[in-house]
Amino acid sequence: MFLPRAALLLSLLLSPAIIVAHDSPEHVIEILTARMETVGERPDLLWRRATEHRALADHAAAARDLKRAIKLRGDYLPALIDLSRVRLAQGRRNEALRTIERAMSLVSDEASRAPLRMIKAEIFADSGNPTAALGECDRALAGSGGAELDWYLTRSQIQCRLGRYAEAAEGLQRGFELTGSAVLEVESIDAMIDAAQYETALIKVEAALAETRWQGSWLVRRARIRLGTGEVAAGHQDLAAAIVEMNRRLNPAHPESGLLSERGFAYALLGDLALAKRDLASAKRRGAEPVSLRRLELALASQR
Repeated sequence: MFLPRAALLLSLLLSPAIIVAHDSPEHVIEILTARMETVGERPDLLWRRATEHRALADHAAAARDLKRAIKLRGDYLPALIDLSRVRLAQGRRNEALRTIERAMSLVSDEASRAPLRMIKAEIFADSGNPTAALGECDRALAGSGGAELDWYLTRSQIQCRLGRYAEAAEGLQRGFELTGSAVLEVESIDAMIDAAQYETALIKVEAALAETRWQGSWLVRRARIRLGTGEVAAGHQDLAAAIVEMNRRLNPAHPESGLLSERGFAYALLGDLALAKRDLASAKRRGAEPVSLRRLELALASQR
């Protein structure tokens, strides 16, 4: 026998932790609102409701709940951290920076400050200050013991933005050694190519080609090396082979955004800008992450 919705809500009021993963954000908001109508507003419940508002991209509602949580308890770190993120999403960078600095002032040890520094780095990067952002990344990785995969990726993107490709390659390689992440290893090879460390990169690329079934992205990397060393015909041959292989893997009805961006990059390196732009637009429509489009966009920008 099913409980009426009102009875279900009342049962959940007694135990707000009973919110399962498949509940919709709207349903969770309803449960938390009913809970606070019974027990009053609490910082933890306001923060949890703000999390659901953020899932719905309702930044204004999230900010209201987070500010009320902080008003009730000024040292409530989860609310301060998320309010900083919300303000950044709203484009209110100065408020985002002030809020994360307030959160950092409540934390004494560097290990606990490290994730807050990464938020601060994101704010600086978004504000057009990559040098300050890089400094925060360096301090965060040093404070954390260097085991955070995503932080290495974030730092390398900032380093590449600053044209510091050799530093990016070195840092990513160090991250790979500490974490064993294949993602960091591949990114380190890309950074080596960016830094014109062709000989070292080629050894790793050839090893991958000898072992990998799907070779398209590795053929593009070898093409970049060959183009960099002046072997233009061989580079173009690799790019053409990469495109053929990617075409076999792409589902025309539901093409994968990562493959589209890789193929677009190959087209851009061949100088076929119309096809490169087509793949870029298609990848964006299919929700490609901006970081996965960075090399394609740079290649197109360099040929304008």
